[in-house]
Amino acid sequence: MATANPANAIEFGKFNYGAALTTFTVTAAADVSGEVNPGEEIGQIIEAISQHGTFIGLSAHATGGTVFSVVVENSSWADAAAVQTALQALSLTTAGAMTVA
Repeated sequence: MATANPANAIEFGKFNYGAALTTFTVTAAADVSGEVNPGEEIGQIIEAISQHGTFIGLSAHATGGTVFSVVVENSSWADAAAVQTALQALSLTTAGAMTVA
């Protein structure tokens, strides 16, 4: 077994992936927690966000199923406003006029 370098600190909240991770917090107009089957709204949201990065994961939903986070590796989205514009263009029935932070 290799000897650990004492200069390498272990940090809480730091994940080591090949590229930087970006988290987008989405607030939907209504409860999307049931929209998880292929082709349903969460799938469409993930597909849209994946156009500019590698989808890593989806957080648990909160606030009655209206708030969740999407984590993307190596995101090339300009900012959360660009993601919001793309998601609102999907014109989803349940998620509606989503906001993204």
